[in-house]
Amino acid sequence: MSHPPNDRETGARLARALKLGYQVRGLVGRGGFAEVYEVWDKELERRLAVKVLRPDIAWTSGMLQRFKQETRTIAKLQHPNILPIHFVGEGEELVYYAMPYVEGQSLGDRLRTMGALSPAQSLEITVPILDALQHAHEHGLVHRDIKPDNIMLDTKTDRPLLVDFGIAKRLDAEGGLTQTGFVVGTPYYMSPEQALGQSNLDARSDLYAFGAVLFQMVTGSPPFDGESSQEIVGKHLAEPPPEASQINATVPVWLSQVIVRCLAKKPEERFQSAAEVARALRSGPDAPAGARPAPPEEKVPVSAIDTAAATEVVPSEERRSAAVPVPRRRRWWLALSLPALAVLAFGAMWLLRPRLVFENRLIQPIVVNAGGEEHRVEPGDQVTIRLRGGGPRDVMWTMEQPSSSSGQALGVEVFGVLTVSRSLGPARRAANARPGERAYLAPLITNNTGSPLI
Repeated sequence: MSHPPNDRETGARLARALKLGYQVRGLVGRGGFAEVYEVWDKELERRLAVKVLRPDIAWTSGMLQRFKQETRTIAKLQHPNILPIHFVGEGEELVYYAMPYVEGQSLGDRLRTMGALSPAQSLEITVPILDALQHAHEHGLVHRDIKPDNIMLDTKTDRPLLVDFGIAKRLDAEGGLTQTGFVVGTPYYMSPEQALGQSNLDARSDLYAFGAVLFQMVTGSPPFDGESSQEIVGKHLAEPPPEASQINATVPVWLSQVIVRCLAKKPEERFQSAAEVARALRSGPDAPAGARPAPPEEKVPVSAIDTAAATEVVPSEERRSAAVPVPRRRRWWLALSLPALAVLAFGAMWLLRPRLVFENRLIQPIVVNAGGEEHRVEPGDQVTIRLRGGGPRDVMWTMEQPSSSSGQALGVEVFGVLTVSRSLGPARRAANARPGERAYLAPLITNNTGSPLI
């Protein structure tokens, strides 16, 4: 196992690369891909934070070239809530970029010390961050690592600042980090599509992570937790998002609904832009109907239907004729014809026929194999499979693995086997990613937070 080089050695190399105009004061942080040094700009008399790609990682020339391209793109962003990049450089076998040194604390530190924030405090921080995200998305940049530790709270200006666009996470789209199922991110805030290693992430993946951050801000904890990274990722893939208002009664229902929509499993069911989320948050309870998901339609049980109100109004002449008593010796079942009885019997047999109703709760298509017959089920859909023969039977489902732009399968194979007994009526089952007898998921999670993951 390789160990990071001594920070004094790297600091000395950085000082030589920056030359005489700068003084390297020391290491202030280390993550999975980079180290951050405090540097004093002698000429302009300002403090800088210089992020250096860790020299103990085998960066290829293609990765480094992409890194420099990404940093130059980010340097063009002009937004008061995005920490700017002053310059990009390389030397002494180091590649680095410089940013302003922020006096303050991260949102993650504030949540760890203060716990949940009020809804009003949360919106003061998150609405400007959404504006910053919208600006970045309009310039074709997806952050890919939205989390409390990447939101800085500037003590001097009280501004929330979005930092660390996860540049190193997109270094080589043609054959580097992301081509071997390499999943990078923080499990607590990772969108389902990012957890599956999909390379074509768009702005809606950032909105999912934003929803997880906002949930933590108003409740004190991320939406999903677990004993391992695998378990947390599995919940992002399969568990329905919790409602913040049910955990913290001070959270308005409308705000809880906004968060739930951000955390939808399918990108098309989320808000489609950061600006749309910001409008919903600014409007609050007065947001238009389309800004928040409508509450689920309440289904009234048949027994609760007012049959008197549903009775057809009968004209007086027809009521008189209908009032003629029917001879007592006639029974209701005699009024049914033999064809009607046959239809009822057939309907009962159809309803009670043994069958498997299989639902796909993942975000990738699955293939269900039952008795040699294969059925492809899209995400969120279900298939009904007739069960023939006596006794229980095994049904196997396999998820179609996402693939990279070059056609290489990403991640690991996800599948399950379940036994269905042949009984009357439907047997309902689902493909999900919950831990059970078999560990269905084994994503590779890289910790770039600088602190251990549970």
